[in-house]
Amino acid sequence: MVPGMLASIVGYAFVNTCVGLEIQGQEAVAIREMDGGSETLATQLPLVIGAQKGLVEETDLKIPNMRGIMQARQKPFEVVAPQSISAKTNVEKFEKPAPKAEVKLVPADDLDQLIDLLQNEAQVL
Repeated sequence: MVPGMLASIVGYAFVNTCVGLEIQGQEAVAIREMDGGSETLATQLPLVIGAQKGLVEETDLKIPNMRGIMQARQKPFEVVAPQSISAKTNVEKFEKPAPKAEVKLVPADDLDQLIDLLQNEAQVL
């Protein structure tokens, strides 16, 4: 949901479940998974993508080494203050589910009582 909401806020195109992406100038060609196959879409940049496993090969992923981790600790860390925004949704109604009825145990050999309870109380027969 986050990529779609972000795309809506910034006004960019959005592709969800993206498993392939090619950039050609100012156009992006994205391949997305669908039920029963895949779909190829072309759209203009900028673009927000909801990626799916397979977009990046595991061999292309870089695992940080100890030297890189130690250098990152020395870099400046800038804290950005949050902006106040107004909520776009309102809670119309909230209800707790009704409590469940008490369980009645019927002896395994008393079939008549079980049938009576199903007919008269549960009204399913």
